[in-house]
Amino acid sequence: MRQILIIIMKSVFLLLLFLSFQYILPFGLCAQETQYLKPNQLKKYAQIAAKSGDIYTAIDYYEEYNKVHPNNTKVHHELGNLYYRERNYEKAAEFLNKAFKGKRNKYVLDQYYYANCLKYMGRYDEVEQEFKIFLKYLKKDKLKQTYGRFASEHIKSLEKIPEIQSKTNDVIITHLSNDVNKPHIEFNPIPYNDDKLIYGSLKEDELKYYDPVNDELPVRQFYLAGYNNGQWQDLGTFDDVINGHGDYNTGNGSFSYDGKRFYFTRCEKYSPTRIVCQIYRSALMHNEWQEPQLLEEPVNIPHFTSTMPSLGVSEANTDVLYFVSDRPEGRGGMDLWYSIYDDRKGLFNKVKSCGRKVNTEGNEITPYYNIETRTLYFSSDYLPGLGGYDVFKAEGSGRRFEEPENLGASINSSYDELYYILTPSRQKGFFTSNRPGGNSIRHNTCCDDIYEFVYRDFINIMVTGQVFGITDSTFFKSIEAQYKEEFRLNLEQIENDKDAIELLYNHPVSLYMVDKNTKQELFIKNDSTSDGNYWFQLEPEREYIIKVEDFNREEKSLSFNTLGINRSDTIVLDAIIVNTIPKEPIIVKNIYYEFGMSKLTKVAEKTIDNTIYTLMKTYPSIIVEISSHTDSVSSEEFNIRLSQDRAQSVVNYLISKGIERERLVAKGYGESTPIAPNTNPDGTDNPEGRAMNRRTEFKIIGSVIDKSDIIYEE
Repeated sequence: MRQILIIIMKSVFLLLLFLSFQYILPFGLCAQETQYLKPNQLKKYAQIAAKSGDIYTAIDYYEEYNKVHPNNTKVHHELGNLYYRERNYEKAAEFLNKAFKGKRNKYVLDQYYYANCLKYMGRYDEVEQEFKIFLKYLKKDKLKQTYGRFASEHIKSLEKIPEIQSKTNDVIITHLSNDVNKPHIEFNPIPYNDDKLIYGSLKEDELKYYDPVNDELPVRQFYLAGYNNGQWQDLGTFDDVINGHGDYNTGNGSFSYDGKRFYFTRCEKYSPTRIVCQIYRSALMHNEWQEPQLLEEPVNIPHFTSTMPSLGVSEANTDVLYFVSDRPEGRGGMDLWYSIYDDRKGLFNKVKSCGRKVNTEGNEITPYYNIETRTLYFSSDYLPGLGGYDVFKAEGSGRRFEEPENLGASINSSYDELYYILTPSRQKGFFTSNRPGGNSIRHNTCCDDIYEFVYRDFINIMVTGQVFGITDSTFFKSIEAQYKEEFRLNLEQIENDKDAIELLYNHPVSLYMVDKNTKQELFIKNDSTSDGNYWFQLEPEREYIIKVEDFNREEKSLSFNTLGINRSDTIVLDAIIVNTIPKEPIIVKNIYYEFGMSKLTKVAEKTIDNTIYTLMKTYPSIIVEISSHTDSVSSEEFNIRLSQDRAQSVVNYLISKGIERERLVAKGYGESTPIAPNTNPDGTDNPEGRAMNRRTEFKIIGSVIDKSDIIYEE
């Protein structure tokens, strides 16, 4: 019977990078049936299975053949390379060493992988000697150019191992329960709310045989786990719309900074031996994820993989997409790339490399960008590490990053560490690893599991402050002069001037970090004073700047630092005052007209000079509506005409003072919008109410800086 066996492992380049999974050859036989095959049949089936990428079946057939012919060097070579792809480094080292010693000139690359196996197993004292033996026998030009350089880098990196091993923070690492970590690979943990975790998996508890013709093959999807009673428990699939219903593998996801967009990868077979992945995006609307859309070029390009998205944010509050690709412009293997979303065009801009400090001739994968610290975390198999893929961090953004730093032995081992990610608090997070001790089937380093970590010595530093705006109707007559240079407010000043200023809600505030070397101001993120205060989480030993814009896009900035802070604390900054204009109409007192007339009096002109005119000179880009209102005396038609004429008289006066006509709008409302009753409840006249209704107001309705940004309020 034709059967295939789902492979639970990932090879270094296929399953790891592309989310593919491999199958046992369609006509492969169960292990107990191998006893009926002749040695030549065993070798033939092994060769066919290996050619199709079916490493488990190939290993089983070659092992049976090796029992009969234990001195076949070519079979040792095949087994060594298959075990290496399986990440069974002990068995790989055994057969690779045999193959090289059997035919040193023919199987010289086996010596390279043998030395690499020793590094995986932490046998560092033997690694340098074995790489030097490899270099001694390396003669072919092509191999010498590439693998000779790789071997030399491995030897050089051995010097860094003591330093990396010494970097041991106080970290608690916990293997997630077997309810989450199954025998298959778990990958891409994504913190979701306070007690939820999204992750990728193929939910099979054991090896299973499938009929490729009649059976529906399982695929990798997103799952949800919840934290309950001290451990993580599986809660089933994450979202049917995201996972889809095709025969593709789904995984490698990341949320946008505001949580309203989810980017992820779908992978399909491109050829019998190649899988290609593409990045999709789904939007959250009415608390439901919408049908995913394939990202257009230049993110996804034909014939090449784009995968493993992670999201940053630009100064314009648009998505910055970091991702992994094997596109031809890279340095080699898989590289890290980025693209910034253009809100106006509705697409991502040109894709650019993250730079030579981050990307190497090896593979850089599983990026995670932390917005608050402007730090890119990723895994590399080429940068100096303990073995396999180590997790590194590099400060910066786009293509400008500092030299990557190995996270050290607190997180990294001599095996593969991938998908490092922090929770919002940054005190804890998750990663995956195939280190011994995980939930495995064939051998103890076959499969990646999810681990949780907590930094016990974590320093949590927060900064908070308030933003006030000038609200006095006389505006800049006194308050502006007082605070033009000194815009910080202490509590005593706030109390003294509480009638002239007010706390601003939903006002944007930006945080910048000062680069240690260049002193350049680096944008971190935006926040708003939604609760009357802004809040940012900070890093120790850093210099920062808070920036707040007023209506005219002029900035007030406040510098501070976290130097010398060695324990968790909250920095409370002085409040900032900005010249901001309330959105509500502002009543201008003492603008008088002759009874029933629209001509301004001298007193009215003086009032305009001290208020509206001063405002418009201070803010040369704003557009103002001048509105006039009447009480209910006379007819409605007369009042509309009178109020329009009065508003226009104010506009004409301001134009005569040099204010551009395009910045002024006259609007007469007549008696239609009273702010007080014209009559008392008993029907008698209410002179005070009528006086309040006879008023002139102004409000900001837009800006001439960018006409497309003008907002006209009803």
